[in-house]
Amino acid sequence: MGLKERVDQAVRDKSSLDGMRHSFRTIEERQCKNKAKIPDLEARKDRLRVMKEGSVGNQEMLIEAISALRENGFRVLMVKTAEAALSAIQHELHGYELVVKSKSNVTKELHLAEHLAKSGVEVIETDLGDRIVQLAGCMAAHPTGPACHMTRSEIAQLFSEHFGREISDDPMALTSVMRDEIAEYLSKAMVGITGANAITAAEGAVVIVHNEGNATRCAMLPDKHIIVTTPEKIVPTLEDAMNSVRLQTYLSTGKIVSSYINVITGPSYTADIEKKLYRGMHGPKDVVVVLVDDGRLSAVDKEPQYCIGCGMCLLHCPVYNVMGPSFGSSGHMGGQGVYLLGSTGKLEDSLEDGLFLCTSCGACTEVCPSRIDTKKGMANLRCTATDSKKVDISEHKEVLASLRNYDNPWKVPRAQKSKWSKGLGLKPKGEVLFFAGCSTSLLFPETAQKMVEILRVLGMEPAYIGSKEKCCGSTVRKLGAFSVARDKAEACFRDFHDAGAKIVVTSCPGCSSALNHYPDLIEEYGIQVSHISQFLDGKLSHESLSPVRLECKVTYHDPCDLGRIQGIYEEPRHVLSQVLDAPIVEMDRSRRNSSCCGSGGGVKSGFPSLSEAIGSDRIDMAKSVGAKLIVTSCPWCVQGLRECQKSRAKVQVKDLVDVVHEALMRKE
Repeated sequence: MGLKERVDQAVRDKSSLDGMRHSFRTIEERQCKNKAKIPDLEARKDRLRVMKEGSVGNQEMLIEAISALRENGFRVLMVKTAEAALSAIQHELHGYELVVKSKSNVTKELHLAEHLAKSGVEVIETDLGDRIVQLAGCMAAHPTGPACHMTRSEIAQLFSEHFGREISDDPMALTSVMRDEIAEYLSKAMVGITGANAITAAEGAVVIVHNEGNATRCAMLPDKHIIVTTPEKIVPTLEDAMNSVRLQTYLSTGKIVSSYINVITGPSYTADIEKKLYRGMHGPKDVVVVLVDDGRLSAVDKEPQYCIGCGMCLLHCPVYNVMGPSFGSSGHMGGQGVYLLGSTGKLEDSLEDGLFLCTSCGACTEVCPSRIDTKKGMANLRCTATDSKKVDISEHKEVLASLRNYDNPWKVPRAQKSKWSKGLGLKPKGEVLFFAGCSTSLLFPETAQKMVEILRVLGMEPAYIGSKEKCCGSTVRKLGAFSVARDKAEACFRDFHDAGAKIVVTSCPGCSSALNHYPDLIEEYGIQVSHISQFLDGKLSHESLSPVRLECKVTYHDPCDLGRIQGIYEEPRHVLSQVLDAPIVEMDRSRRNSSCCGSGGGVKSGFPSLSEAIGSDRIDMAKSVGAKLIVTSCPWCVQGLRECQKSRAKVQVKDLVDVVHEALMRKE
């Protein structure tokens, strides 16, 4: 099934992930409850980022860690490829028909269980969630809650079919029946496989975090313990590992500390007879660490390897909220998984797993404890894919062709773009220049006209370069056409300079963010680019306004290009509070935590059903706080939030410019 078909199917079956969404809300509620117990949370995140920058890809630290592990009695296998890892693990299991395994995202990445099954080795997942997913034959939905997308009734049905008898959907009954089966396998197995949350270079220790106790039992089987992990899990010290563990536990479950933290420094030993060391007293005789490179050490961009597997990005990703594990790779879900794939040389897999599904909203970075800039990384991968002609999304090709042929992404003749300005008597030169942009000009020409009237009421005569106005390049930059986007922005600045502009005002945050994306051009031309909400803040007075009175609740939607990219949150809210006499409420996700409208990053053109589903989620957030009107500051958001409601619109959507204009004109 192709990517578009998978997207459409996920949208149709969206309700099947209601269990996952409920689980995610539970995690967030528990985080809120326990947040005060970690008063230095942000400082811990800062420390984690610094540590990751210094350790990921650090060859000296890798050598130090391997040496310390071997000195402690571990056997260390450094394997270059996924195929070599599978071969090495299969060799370690020669002569065994059963192996038990605890949670490990790396083994999912390798599809280890499926590979071993083909060679006659039965692999039993001992984590309850992983065992459920294994029996269901589906993908995990969260790093620490693999089966969180399944309801207890679905699990009961699955267990009933598996055991051949009716199993109650009572959680205790479900837990009990699977615990007994897993215990039986644990009693028979001689070899256990686990992952590792961290490996410490200084101490040569392996740190494993878990809640069910199963990882401890897998690690203590008599013959062999195989630890499958990757080089980026290496950290300087045990203290650094504990900081990472503390963050991962809180962010992935909401708990302050997990039930079990195992620190393994080699096979067990005793020195109780003549003070001589004898290994393998109670645990395995042999402990093997398999370090899987698979493109990580040679990756130019190592930032996706800073991930600690907490899954916070999944809780806030608007695409994952609709798509679930269909967005991302096995073992590494969502945008971060797609980013990791592409960065390690698997660009075609990255494309197939959703490189162009990302809306570029940046919500993931806001909540990531390692501050991974997934949005930037995905954009760079898109650029690589575009330059190498690996992108085969016809709608995106049409957008690029439209930009070249018509200088706008809407496939509309150039002459149409300035049509809105006829009869307004706008001059082509002036210090304050209005940059209407493609979307405002072509989709909402009345908003462009209102912009001019607003500026005139405030005593300014805006200039407008008319048919000379070019596209800012925002859309194509997000599609990966970096060089085209740069050329467009530079051409715009030349036109601004020729028009004598000192400040350029736009109603589209995509335009202002695209033009401000190049600080060297800002400096070279000495021109300030400002969004209208930013420009109006502080310029409106009570004398010039007659606030619009509304009885209904109003909420403000933060456009991603305005908020997270440019940091403009308070200015539009301040303006809105001045021009409206109405109760203004905040949605659950607002400001830095805002949710996307679904129109960005080429998703609206390439995957319209996904865009509509994301927009519908945002409308539901407005409804949940009782809002009847959404005000936003972006033509893309206005269009997306209106269209996703189709003819059954129950929430009105307006541009901030429209509301400001009404308040000013009422006074006039």
